[in-house]
Amino acid sequence: MLKARGLLARVAVLVLAFFLVLPAWAKAQENQLSSQSQVQLEAAEQNQDQVADQNQEREREREHLKGQRGKSVAEHVYKGVANALLHVKNPVARAALTAILEGKSVAEAVYEAKAQLLSLKDADEVASVTEQLESAVEADKALDASTRAQLKKQLGVMYLKGGKFKKARELLEAVLEQEPNDEEAYKQLDQAFAASGELQVKVFVKGKGLQFDVPPRIENDRVLIPVRFLAEGLGATVNYDNGEVIIKNRGSTIRLVIGSNKALVDGVTVNLDVPAQVVDGRTLVPLRFVSEKFKAKVDYFGGSNLVAVQPL
Repeated sequence: MLKARGLLARVAVLVLAFFLVLPAWAKAQENQLSSQSQVQLEAAEQNQDQVADQNQEREREREHLKGQRGKSVAEHVYKGVANALLHVKNPVARAALTAILEGKSVAEAVYEAKAQLLSLKDADEVASVTEQLESAVEADKALDASTRAQLKKQLGVMYLKGGKFKKARELLEAVLEQEPNDEEAYKQLDQAFAASGELQVKVFVKGKGLQFDVPPRIENDRVLIPVRFLAEGLGATVNYDNGEVIIKNRGSTIRLVIGSNKALVDGVTVNLDVPAQVVDGRTLVPLRFVSEKFKAKVDYFGGSNLVAVQPL
């Protein structure tokens, strides 16, 4: 009986201890879990902060690169340059393309490329690099008109080297519309026409090429041109009176008689090397004579028979 009572007492003590200890143990477990959750939460927040910092750093790097490359140059230009580098093997050509990717300005890259590319033998590589540089020039909105024209002139030379004569002409003609007094651009344009075999007489007035329904011609080393096209280019007026061609501009008057080797300039008789003539219903007059009498500068480039007329 006494043994039974002792056993019951011990059981009661154990039960009591269990109920006393259990809450404390549960609380400890709860605190531990809470602590672990807090650590995990802090770790997650810290990771998010790190990711945000990394994103901000990448963005700063991108902005820095944009600033180095030229803020207004389109990103697709650099992708095009990178793609071109996959196909260009010559180290000199690669260096010309890499100039942009390395953060040099478009202008620096073009001038550096010109110096390097002119020594290349592979025309296809020269043309490929030049195309990418032209894209960069077109995309760079920060360039002023004069700088853009000069860069296009350099690109025109590079296209000549690359055998892309039509592209060279297009760029150089655009340059002359912007800079009609650029004699170097005329020389390069003359080379481009000659290289492509276009040897018919071409006339540019104030940097713009004239289009004719009756083509100019050369007689006795003198260029004859439809008078109305020349007069309009110079801002002059043309009238006809009893077989005379009367051209007026800037207070001066030139009178030409069809087939005659004499002309009147402000009432003074002047001899002509070649007389005015009618061809296919158009009156052709000696270009240099008329232009210079109206105080215009005339340059002749014999490679492709290109004539440049620029009022002074």
